[in-house]
Amino acid sequence: MALRWLTNSFNSQPIAIHLGSDAIRMMQIRGTKDRHLQSAVEVVSSDSGAIKVALSSFNGKKCVVSIASSEVLVQHVRVPIDADENEIRNSLMQHDKQWAGAEIRHTSITTTGSSGNPRQEMLCVGIDAEKIMETISIINEAGGEVLAVTVPLYASIRAFDQLYRRDGDEKITSLLIDMDEDSSVVMIAHGANCVFAHRFDSVHKTENKEAEAKQDVTQSLRPIATAQVENEFERRGENEPRGLIGVQYSKESIEEKLTAELERCLRHHGALFPERAVDRVIFTGQGAINTEKCSAIASNLGIAGYVSDPSAWIEDAKDYVSNPAWTTSAGICMRYAEEAA
Repeated sequence: MALRWLTNSFNSQPIAIHLGSDAIRMMQIRGTKDRHLQSAVEVVSSDSGAIKVALSSFNGKKCVVSIASSEVLVQHVRVPIDADENEIRNSLMQHDKQWAGAEIRHTSITTTGSSGNPRQEMLCVGIDAEKIMETISIINEAGGEVLAVTVPLYASIRAFDQLYRRDGDEKITSLLIDMDEDSSVVMIAHGANCVFAHRFDSVHKTENKEAEAKQDVTQSLRPIATAQVENEFERRGENEPRGLIGVQYSKESIEEKLTAELERCLRHHGALFPERAVDRVIFTGQGAINTEKCSAIASNLGIAGYVSDPSAWIEDAKDYVSNPAWTTSAGICMRYAEEAA
């Protein structure tokens, strides 16, 4: 089944399902002009029985599913103006071999280079084809019927469509950060049009990988350490063992590390669109619940910051889905409310 990317039209509003790294969030709304929350359920992703029970509580079986950010491939590439699908895929594979088996959507962002050698900047987003089939299988086995598979990158932006209704709103440039437990997706949008995206592992996940690697190295050294050598280490006290150089403990905060990653994204956007400065930063996802961290990041960037409230344009939803972790599910609902009209 090919990736459908929120482009299909349906007669009734489907169940929006977001497969987050921490939980599965399901939402359904009714109405088109005046949208009301029909139902919202959150279940543990590893509990297949709970998923089945949750799906049975909704109206109908049709579902639109967004996979977790950690499963999304995102890459900007520059290719010739007349590049075909194979050329684009080959260019992507130079960055990551996973693109070889991925369903890909690509969008031309802008033209670069001289008139004699014009190239285009492409924003490419993909999902491994096997992951798509696995996702469909999970939902179908729980009693659902998957109509489309999408990604948080586009679905989250759709949650803010109501912000771009007036003339001139397209001139607003927003930096959106969807912070999942395992990874984050950064998007920069001109109005509702995404022109830049980047995915990176969350800081705690990266630190865990580094700690595991350090532990592996330590364990690989231990078998050659004799009692005599260990006694020698004790006699040296705080002196560093010969052949080993101590590393400095980093006191850089998580917010500072995230800021550095985001600043690289802003520089890339600035190189493509030097005439457009970012006006605001919007935090979504499970990680956006930590408002102190969001505030620190916005302050470090020097940009006005906001935390998403996906219930703002859905009646009767304030007590249930105001949490920013529901942004992707709400975005899917908002998108398909238009198609059901």
